Amino acid sequence: MKILKFLLKWIVSIVTFIIKEVFSFFIKGTLFLLIILILVGLVLKETKAVKKVSKPGTVVQLEINGEYPEGNDVLPSIFSTQNENFYSVITKLDAIAEDKNVKGLFVKINNSEFSNGQLEELGEKIAFVKSKGKEVITYTDTLTNKSYLLALNGNKIYMPPTQAADINLTGYYSELAYYKGLADRLGVQFNVIHVGDYKSFGENYTKGKMSKEYKENITSLKDTVYNNFIEKISTSRGILTDEVNNKILSGMFVNGDINKLLENKFIDKLITEDEIIKDIGKENIISFTEYDKKEEIKNSKNKIAIFYLNGEIYTDNSKNGDLTNSITPSGVQEKIDQIINNDEIKGVILRINSPGGSALASNIINSKIQNLKLKKPVYVSIGDVAASGGYYIASAGDKIFADKESITGSIGVVSLIPNFQKTLKKLDVNVETIQKGEYADLYSLTQDFTEKDREKIYDSSVRVYDEFVNVVAKGRGKTSEYINTIGQGKVWLGEEGKNIGLVDEIGGLEATIASFSKDLKLENYQIIEVSGKAKIDKILKRNIPFLNLYYKAENLININELYFKPLYYFPYDI
Repeated sequence: MKILKFLLKWIVSIVTFIIKEVFSFFIKGTLFLLIILILVGLVLKETKAVKKVSKPGTVVQLEINGEYPEGNDVLPSIFSTQNENFYSVITKLDAIAEDKNVKGLFVKINNSEFSNGQLEELGEKIAFVKSKGKEVITYTDTLTNKSYLLALNGNKIYMPPTQAADINLTGYYSELAYYKGLADRLGVQFNVIHVGDYKSFGENYTKGKMSKEYKENITSLKDTVYNNFIEKISTSRGILTDEVNNKILSGMFVNGDINKLLENKFIDKLITEDEIIKDIGKENIISFTEYDKKEEIKNSKNKIAIFYLNGEIYTDNSKNGDLTNSITPSGVQEKIDQIINNDEIKGVILRINSPGGSALASNIINSKIQNLKLKKPVYVSIGDVAASGGYYIASAGDKIFADKESITGSIGVVSLIPNFQKTLKKLDVNVETIQKGEYADLYSLTQDFTEKDREKIYDSSVRVYDEFVNVVAKGRGKTSEYINTIGQGKVWLGEEGKNIGLVDEIGGLEATIASFSKDLKLENYQIIEVSGKAKIDKILKRNIPFLNLYYKAENLININELYFKPLYYFPYDI
């Protein structure tokens, strides 16, 4: 076994060395310069971000450059103007809607990579601005399903008069590589033990093609999202649903003629951005960043804390918890202590964006939230995803809110155990073993994985699954038998989750706050945001995007995070 561990460590060290050496020269050579640039950027942004008070006839220009960060640790970026968090954006849109001096909103969509949850709530806020009598113009030169969904909330949709504009309105397409053939060639055997018919994590290592259950579940989810998309277009543009569906599925708007969008009433006008600004009057425009919204209530004795839980769930001894957005028991406890010790905090909203992770860490964090509930009420707002371990945590809340297309459920357990016995034989490596005790070699990477071994791990996984089901049943006020029927690893969208009792109400973060404050009978309350501190690696990754390769590589070679331990994890995008 020591030989194997040495071999594995040697392979890992070689891979790590190559990765680190490729980046180390660049990192060391530019780190000092980067820090200087960040400091300069901070000064410049503070200089440029002079707040302006609206005057009669003001039009606010909002540039959207993709998904907004969730949390209060927004860092300055030298290469991006997106430096407000999601909550501040939606509250500022509220202020714009109510500002009598603002006559319009000009939304320029530069990047369509939104999460489904943010897309839904941001779209609702833009529609709210429109409902208050403001003229809302949306403009994009990159029309995708997501950017179009956002644009549909305005009064008018404009695009530039050029065939070079990027047009990609389509049905849906996704792909998942299956590695069993490659693993067989390399002599690697992956043993995946699922509890839950729909718990599909790891199947692409053990199967040559997609399982019926996984395909059924994901197709159902994607169909729901697509049908919502078609219905939104039909309602917003006044076009029959069947007509919209036929044109989208025909591929007419995939790298299509931009004039066809206009002819078919999918957009309102072909016009350049400069012409739009000229029509509005440059002197009437205030940028979204500059817009000075009315100050919220400060120093109120009644506070509601938004506690952000973003990322995958790891145990405290995981090094991954220090590298990326992550959720760990100790990190959660640190913030819970701050919340409990603040008597002005009357309640807590957990804002969860997590696909799950460690079963152990999920269980510990659920217990910590239960303890927090003994002191203060806890509501949950599911962002884009709170599935598997993410839902395990969410189930501790007094009330759960989700957007219509939030991903939730995935109540199931999976264990993944690789075996390199055949690989080592191909390399003429002989592994001698010394053993004492039944199952002492259960997690060996080099010995036969027998049916008896599989049963041992399956029995353990069943106990973990039963505990998961019981915890959710208790949190949701349901029977364990019922939760088991809607569990089995199956994934649900928010609206479906409400119908089966996994979710209480459909609504975003603001809807959760409104309901919470009403239930607590709070009138003059203040929102405070709680999340992890900004770390230097986040600064590096935000300002040098391809450094993500380095961090992803480190995550991939941390074998213990993926193997040998029960996981509550949903790793796929919808």
